[in-house]
Amino acid sequence: MFNSKVLSLDIGSKNTKIVLGIQHRKNVTIERAITMITPEGCCNDGNILDVTKLKDEILDVLQAENIRCKNIIITTKSTTVITRDIDIPVAKKEDMDSIIKFQMERYLPIKFDDYIMQYKILEEFEDENIKQAKFAVVVYPKLMVDGYYKLIKELKGNAIALDISSNSINKLFIDNIQVNDENYSLEDTVAVIDLGHDFTNVNIISDGNVLFTRIINYGGSHIDVDIAKQLSISEEEAEDQKFKDCNLERESLSDMQSSMVNDIAKAQVRNWIREIEKLLNYYKNKKQGNKIDKIYIYGGSANLKGIEMFMNDIVNLPVTRIHSLSNVNCSKINAANVDSARIDEELSKYLNAIGAIIRLG
Repeated sequence: MFNSKVLSLDIGSKNTKIVLGIQHRKNVTIERAITMITPEGCCNDGNILDVTKLKDEILDVLQAENIRCKNIIITTKSTTVITRDIDIPVAKKEDMDSIIKFQMERYLPIKFDDYIMQYKILEEFEDENIKQAKFAVVVYPKLMVDGYYKLIKELKGNAIALDISSNSINKLFIDNIQVNDENYSLEDTVAVIDLGHDFTNVNIISDGNVLFTRIINYGGSHIDVDIAKQLSISEEEAEDQKFKDCNLERESLSDMQSSMVNDIAKAQVRNWIREIEKLLNYYKNKKQGNKIDKIYIYGGSANLKGIEMFMNDIVNLPVTRIHSLSNVNCSKINAANVDSARIDEELSKYLNAIGAIIRLG
């Protein structure tokens, strides 16, 4: 679906990101980027629970924004989607499905009839004179996939692809790009971390491939819940307070309430970092020579003031929020009289939906 406009949906339990864009080779031009509140009870952990309600809300937004595009891609993250790397001897293409399925069944206590499997080769190598390959395998629950295809059908769209966020972000980290106006090298091993509302998704990328991906059950909503309890306010008000009053670089703030909100946020972010560090150390210890050179953060919670320095001080690695990528062109949005500084601030929220637009091969 190269050089055709695509509507990319990143559906979360709190927000749904809608991106209208077009792929030119490995670059993406964005025409529209909208955040819609996901109707309550419509989505949980990547599963669509009420297709009709969600469809109605999306159609209302598309109509209000005068967006007409039938080609639809959905990207998701869920604790029920299983990702694994496996090493197996290279065989004929027609035999690979059954070999990989057999190997995965050995590791996973699931009924494979209830799942859909996809895989790609990461690298080929020789072990004791036997040609082997490392495969990245993704296993989706069929019920989840059926929900997304039903949604696309209800939207009267054409299903172009179903993606997962780790693969979406991976397609943006390619050779000869700049991240925040600095050259990015495929030789670096970077942790690209999505600080989302319900989950934190840790992706370790090197040489153009996701080498490791895991989801942590911590996100911005955990801060909101704690602030709401402490101040006896709604979670929506708590979220506003969080972004208004927090500055994780500061020890104390001007008034008692702001300091309390800041302390709550710091305690939760320390929990995230503790879990992130466990995963980074697991990856580094998995194989001799494994390393992490830098951390990039994106997603809604990456906009917390001071979070880059706060994380940097604990993990002792450079931590940078993504605010621009040279292979993502937002000039068409700018032309629609949208403040460019706001686009820089907002871009990181849309990266999963943007990366999903890129189709390889």
